[in-house]
Amino acid sequence: MQYDAIIIGAGPAGLTAGLYLARASKKVLCLEQGRTGGQIATTNHLENYPGFPEGISGPELMDAFERQAKNFGLEMMNGRVDGFRDGGEFKEVSISGFPFTAKVVIVATGLVQKLGV
Repeated sequence: MQYDAIIIGAGPAGLTAGLYLARASKKVLCLEQGRTGGQIATTNHLENYPGFPEGISGPELMDAFERQAKNFGLEMMNGRVDGFRDGGEFKEVSISGFPFTAKVVIVATGLVQKLGV
């Protein structure tokens, strides 16, 4: 399938990019290998997120991000990216060998925790 943009990662950055692109009437696919929301989805209570003076849980916040982005037409798919090819005007990203193409690929894979750091 062909998209205007493919976003790899459905954490706060990926979902925000997807929301704005979909809101601009772009055809956008967001790919996530794990749980939507990334590391923030594992946080029990966020006290410093604007608009939530009493705080909010990470999963609740990311559910709201996802709902809003989907309301604008963002498509979501779970799976691990196993291939990338830059074909010039179009880039190809594959999941389980199935290719998707887009003019733009945004890598928003977030933070990877490392032991001892």
